[in-house]
Formats: sequence, C-alpha cells, structure tokens
Amino acid sequence: MDKTLTSKSYWENYYKANHAQRQHIIDVCSYYDGFWSQFFDAEKGKTFIEIGGFPGRYLAYVAARYGVTPTCLDYNSNTSQITSTFEVMGVTSYHILQEDFLNYSPKQTYDYVFSNGFIEHFEDFDHVMDLHLRYLKPGGRLMVMVPNKRYLRRWYGYLCDYDNLKAHNLKCMKLSVFKAFAKRHNLETKVLQYYGGFPFSVHQKLNVFQRLLFKVTRLLFKKGINPILMKHPSKYFSSTIIAQYEKPLDS
Repeated sequence: MDKTLTSKSYWENYYKANHAQRQHIIDVCSYYDGFWSQFFDAEKGKTFIEIGGFPGRYLAYVAARYGVTPTCLDYNSNTSQITSTFEVMGVTSYHILQEDFLNYSPKQTYDYVFSNGFIEHFEDFDHVMDLHLRYLKPGGRLMVMVPNKRYLRRWYGYLCDYDNLKAHNLKCMKLSVFKAFAKRHNLETKVLQYYGGFPFSVHQKLNVFQRLLFKVTRLLFKKGINPILMKHPSKYFSSTIIAQYEKPLDS
C-alpha cells in the first residue's frame, strides 16, 4: 500500500478558498503556455485527464484553449469548486471522477494524461507515477510536473515553510527519477527540464525573523534573479521539474 504524506482533510483545507476566478485561472495556467503548446496537437475533441485535478483550473484552462474534453480525477469531497471553475472558463462538456487514484481502476484510457504536484506526496512515488500509464492510450502523451524543493528551497523551507516541506517527498525531485521512469516503460521523452523562478511564497504564519527572511528573499528574486531564471532555469533555484512523454503505439 502506498503511504501518502498528506490526507484528504489536508487538501480540502489547502483548497478551501474559492479558485473559480477567470483571471486568476488564466494567470496561473498561462505561466506554462510554452509547455502546453508542445503537449497538445491541433486536433480538437481529444480526451484529457488530470490526476489529482482539484480545483480544476488547469483542466478548465486547457479545455477552453485547446479544445480537449477534460476529466478531473480527485478524491476531494467538494466538487462545486470544480464545476464553478469549468463554468467561468466557458467549458460545458467535462467529467468528474470523485475517486481515490490508488484504488480506482480506470474505465477508459485518454489521449492526454497530466498530473501536477501529485507524486511527491507519496513515499513510493515511482509506483504512483507508473499508475499514471493505466490511463494513457497507445500513442498518447503524459505530462508530469513536480515542485523543486531541493537545494536552496529546502533550506528556505526549513526556516520559513516547514509544515509544507514535510508534506513533500524530496527524493522524487531530480531528473534521474524521470529518466528512469521513461526507461522502465519505453517512453519517448519529449521534455525534461527545470523551469521557473525561485518560489519564495510560503504557507504559514511567520514570526519576526521569518518575515524578515521572506522579505529579503522576495526582494532579491522577484525583480532581480527570477527574470534571469525564466530564461536560464537552474536546478538550484527554479521552482518546477516538467516532464513530457509519448507512449509507443504498439504498447
């Protein structure tokens, strides 16, 4: 049995705020436009599932932009945020699977499979990533994104964001994990890289020392270093690892 580092209540509390705001969705999801355009082809009506998709903003954004038919798989008990997110993006055709990914047996396969910030919440992340392929059609594409909380972000997390840091398995946050996954399943790797600026935002109340450290870090990175990192990503500072794969037609 795969041990998770979080709980259902953790995620329901994490996303308790309303995320169904059109401009907020666009701002968050358009950050990855360069990768979406590589991931999706021009054909409309293909199927797309996000593993751990609550509150649905990525699903709604790409469905509106690329014409895919989205499915959200998540065990969160509040589906109203998902439906509201689709509505504000003008997406009327979608599916919601309110299921536990580890125990659910998929009833169909999909052209595109996506997960973001999911596998790093499990001890056996390799097995969890392997399970993604149960959803993928032969010839389909898989995209996996995880935060990069190693190196500088790890020490920053110890000082200013410890509870959030504990909820993540840092062992999966290296390119070798994703290379090994591709090799295990004979997948063609389309994209594998670090991306983004340094993530200085935190998820807890800060004491005086922590507030000072946060403000200094934000000052250094927001206007100074992060614009450089957007052009020249670094494993020591950048916020995300992004991997895209294609499954062989004969698999």
